[in-house]
Amino acid sequence: MVKRAVTTTVTLTLLMGVLVTCGGTTQIVAPTPEPEPEPIVEETPEETPTISKDATEITNDTSERSVESEHRIDNINYLVESLPLIDSQTFAECFIDTFAAETGLGHSDLFTYVDFVVNNGASEENLGLKYFLAVKAALTACDGLLSQDDVQRVAEIIEETESEEEALPVLVGDEEAGIYYYVENLDPEWGEPYFETIGNGPIKVIMSDIFDYETTETHGHRVKDTFLTFAQNDTFTLFTLDGGSGTSFEAIHTNETVIISASSHFGDPFEIGDDSYAEVENLKATNALYLSSLENAGIDGDPELGVYPYPHAGNAYVIENDSDAIEQTIFVAWYWDFSEIWDEASSVSTRSGSVDLHGGFVQRNLEDIIFVQIPKDYDFADTSHATPIAAALAVDLLAQNPNASAEELKQLLLAETILVDITVEDSYYDEAAGDSPYVEYSEIMTVNILPSR
Repeated sequence: MVKRAVTTTVTLTLLMGVLVTCGGTTQIVAPTPEPEPEPIVEETPEETPTISKDATEITNDTSERSVESEHRIDNINYLVESLPLIDSQTFAECFIDTFAAETGLGHSDLFTYVDFVVNNGASEENLGLKYFLAVKAALTACDGLLSQDDVQRVAEIIEETESEEEALPVLVGDEEAGIYYYVENLDPEWGEPYFETIGNGPIKVIMSDIFDYETTETHGHRVKDTFLTFAQNDTFTLFTLDGGSGTSFEAIHTNETVIISASSHFGDPFEIGDDSYAEVENLKATNALYLSSLENAGIDGDPELGVYPYPHAGNAYVIENDSDAIEQTIFVAWYWDFSEIWDEASSVSTRSGSVDLHGGFVQRNLEDIIFVQIPKDYDFADTSHATPIAAALAVDLLAQNPNASAEELKQLLLAETILVDITVEDSYYDEAAGDSPYVEYSEIMTVNILPSR
C-alpha cells in the first residue's frame, strides 16, 4: 500500500505596528523665550483591506480544485509506477479519468480503489458489481492506447478475475430510460430475457408478466393488449418485462413518476415467512404508483383459516402493514354493470363485483381498493385485465399533471372513482358440499368504483 501525504502550507502575515514613545527634558534657560509648540498632526491609520465573501469562496474553490488536481496526479503517477508499459502515462491518465467518471468518486477517494485493483485484481466478487463494471469501462475506453504487448501486461497486473463457472450479469432493459435490471447466472438454455418497449411517450409504464418470444398467447400478451386497447393517447412508453411485481421494482432506476401495472405476482414475491421484505423496500425506494391486481373470486382461499390466497397474499399482507408502501399502492378488483343490458338504472343490484374475499383483506382496505368496470362485450373479465385499464387512466392523469408524484397520482386516480354500493360475489371450495363443491356467496359493500370511459 502506498501512503500519500499532501502538505498544504499556509502563510500567515502579521502586520505589526511600531509604537514610538517620545520623551524630552525640559530645560529652563532665561531670557530665551519658550519656543512655539509644534502642531500635533494626527495620522490617519491605513484601512486594512478586506476580502469579500465571493472572493473567499472563489479562493476556497480554487484551492479545492488544486488539491483535487494533486490527488489526480498522484493517482496517475502511482498507476504509471505500477504499470511498466511502453506508454504508461497516456494510458494511466485515460484510465484514472474514466474510472473516476464511472464511479463518481473524487480523486482522493479513488486512490483506495486504484491501489486495491493494482494489488488484488478486479472482480465482481472483490469489488462489487458497480466498481467492477467501472474498471471494465475504463479498460475498454483506454485499451486503444496500449500496444499489443502492453495489453497483455495490463491483463496480468489489473486482473479481470471472472469466474469460469459464472457468467457476468446480463443487463435487461433500457439503461438510458432508467428501466433495466440484471439477470445473474443466465442459463443459455433459457434463451434471451424478454424485454420490449411500445410507444415513445414521456410517461413510463412497466408491466412485468409472463411473456415469450415464441407465442403471443401468454397471460402477459393478453394483459398488454388490454392496456393498449384502453390507452387513449400516445403519451406513454410501455416497458414489458418477463417477471412479476419484484422485477418491476428492481427495474426502476429513474426518479420520474412511473406507473406499474402488476397483474402477475409470480409466486410469492413478498414471502410472509421472510421478515426482510426486501421487495417492498425496493418499491418504496421508487417514485412508482403500484397498481396491484387482487385475486379473483373462487380461488383457493381458506375461509376457515381466513387466509388470503397466493400468489397475491404476500404483497397484500405486507403492504397493508406498511404505511409508506400503501401511500403509493392501489389494489384492483373489477365489476360488471348490467344496467344497459337490463334496461334499468345503475344500482346495487346491477353492479356485480368480483374478487376473493377470504381473510378479510378487502373489507379492511376498501379505501385503497378500486373496482374497475370492464365492459360486458370485452373478451376478458378478471382482476388481471382490470389493472391495465386503471393504468391507462393513470397515464392520462399523469399527462395532465406531469409533476405529480406517485403518492399524488394515487390520489388523482382515487378522485376519479365513485363511492357506491355494489354486490361483491365470491365462492370457495368445500368437499363436504358433495356434487357441487363450490359454494357461492355474496356481500353488499360500499366501494370505490371506476366506471368505463
